[in-house]
Amino acid sequence: MQINTVRLLLVTIFVAISVASCTSNEENKNSKSEDTTASVPAALPVDVKIITEAAIEQTEAVAGSVVPNRTVEIMSELAKKVTAVYFKDGSFVSQGQVLYELDDADVKAKIRQLRADLNLAKIDEHRLSELLKTETVRQEEYDIALAKLQSLEAAQDILQLELSKTLIRAPFPGVAGFTKVYVGTLVSPGMSLVSFQEQDVVKIQFTVSEKYLPLVNAGSSIQFSTELNKEKITAKVVSTEASIDMQSRNITVQAITTNAGRKLKAGMSAKVYFNTSRENAKAITVPTEALIPGGNGYSVFVVKNNTASITPVTIRSRNEKDALISSGLNSGDTVMVSNMLRATDGIPVTVVTSH
Repeated sequence: MQINTVRLLLVTIFVAISVASCTSNEENKNSKSEDTTASVPAALPVDVKIITEAAIEQTEAVAGSVVPNRTVEIMSELAKKVTAVYFKDGSFVSQGQVLYELDDADVKAKIRQLRADLNLAKIDEHRLSELLKTETVRQEEYDIALAKLQSLEAAQDILQLELSKTLIRAPFPGVAGFTKVYVGTLVSPGMSLVSFQEQDVVKIQFTVSEKYLPLVNAGSSIQFSTELNKEKITAKVVSTEASIDMQSRNITVQAITTNAGRKLKAGMSAKVYFNTSRENAKAITVPTEALIPGGNGYSVFVVKNNTASITPVTIRSRNEKDALISSGLNSGDTVMVSNMLRATDGIPVTVVTSH
């Protein structure tokens, strides 16, 4: 009886050990299966762009200023009183329009007196000329009369010139500033009366680095905008400074443009854009969102065979939308443009959209 009890106990223990062993093996199999599944990462969904070499037009933007095409200080050549002012401050005047009139009473009186002397000299010269034909007078007498006539004619020309200077006219079409003198003011030669600017045409003045000097030759075009008008306006380069500034290594450039409606005023700031790319230049560009900044520069993820590989690139220039790549990529490469923060080098990817 005891022997049967012992046998039954041994069988029970053996069955329990067998069940525990099977359970442990099954758990180990499940654990290994889970580990194998976890070691294989899921493909990352990404958007990509197939890049190609294309024609480019690089634009450099620099600060500039609007300057008048021509500006002068209107001055008097005579020491006289102002008798009239014929313009309003800040008004537009046409070429030749009278700006100021000076006192001319004394000049006109001199001219009247001279005319009387001149008429007498003409009569005298004519009389002696007739007498010289009959040898009634000597040649010397006639020469003296002729010289006197010519001297009086020259004096008349001088007075007429002085009279013309009593009317001060606009040298070209433009806008007059604030007058500095009024009726009754005694002006003197070299005294500034008013500033005068041409405004139908203006110049855009800006400076560029010496490396861009070949790109801003006379006749080349630039574009500019102002704070009041963001629309780009075209101007034609007309001149550059004679030398490059030794401190900044920049050169000053001037471009000219018509001033429709006289909306551009001298002194306004301007943002100048000019093309810095060579003719028919081509390059590879990538969207700026594809760039990954790093300690040694920028990189991008290049997708090949559904695997993303991080690739260093060299940027020549960039703007808000695109970056110009000088090395690191080839035409036809596929570049990731989304999910870069979740990606690692060598990660499997699934292309969702391709541009």
